[in-house]
Amino acid sequence: SSGINAEYGDSHVTGKSFLNGETFAPSIQWMVLGNRTKLTAYFTVKPSSSPEVVWKRGIELEDVPSGGFTSILSGMDERGVVTAMLIIDKTEATDETVYWVVITLEDDITVTSQNITLRRVTARVDPVNPVFERDTATFSATILQGPDQISSTIIRHQETGKEYHVNADNISGNHVNFTTGTLYSSHQGSYKFRIKFSNDLEFETEGITLLVKVNCRPMIAPPNTALVQESVQGSLDYKISVKCSVPNYVIMFDDQTTVLCDTSTGRYNATTLTPCTRVYVPPSSE
Repeated sequence: SSGINAEYGDSHVTGKSFLNGETFAPSIQWMVLGNRTKLTAYFTVKPSSSPEVVWKRGIELEDVPSGGFTSILSGMDERGVVTAMLIIDKTEATDETVYWVVITLEDDITVTSQNITLRRVTARVDPVNPVFERDTATFSATILQGPDQISSTIIRHQETGKEYHVNADNISGNHVNFTTGTLYSSHQGSYKFRIKFSNDLEFETEGITLLVKVNCRPMIAPPNTALVQESVQGSLDYKISVKCSVPNYVIMFDDQTTVLCDTSTGRYNATTLTPCTRVYVPPSSE
């Protein structure tokens, strides 16, 4: 400094020098509800120091709760940097707030780190419409808030535990999608995306329900009829009805005009449909 130079002339300092009380902490830390989370802050101290740290949270700088929270202070590294960590055993919604670490140095000097905002990862999954066997289905999810980069994703069938890898081509920014192969009734159930971010944080979405419908066997049109298939409103089932395909022909049995296909089993509620027949009109006696 100019003061040193004025008193001692040109001076040269050799060896290591340390800044005492400098702190650094990431501004945002991401968490997954229900998972273990670690907050980290770094600060510099003199080699001979024995610092004490206290973690605070919230706008009022309240002490973190004692239950479920563990404070860990690492030893000093070769650069004079000490690491303060706060372990949250199982994160809850109330843990989503701001955190500080207050460091007490020698002579009761206190230093407060930059605040760390703990935020939960959230996502939206899109519903999947029911499909018939031998069709395909597309699942998709969008990260609403979370780390910037998705590194890998799998989708898991909850009932069987089978996992499918999502190709990188199907990951775009904060959006992922997956299209199945040919589906059968055994593929029905709940699916969840497990998304891994570039910081190694893993997040599992809520379940997406897939319903796989089973077609009933094709019906053979009775004589002189045509078959008409229609969806049943408010149901996943469908019905097949007959209509006469020949002019001047009429339904033979009024109680056999429709069968209902139960798409959960692939079975009809009846097996017979009525034919149509010609009406005989006797000649006039006049």
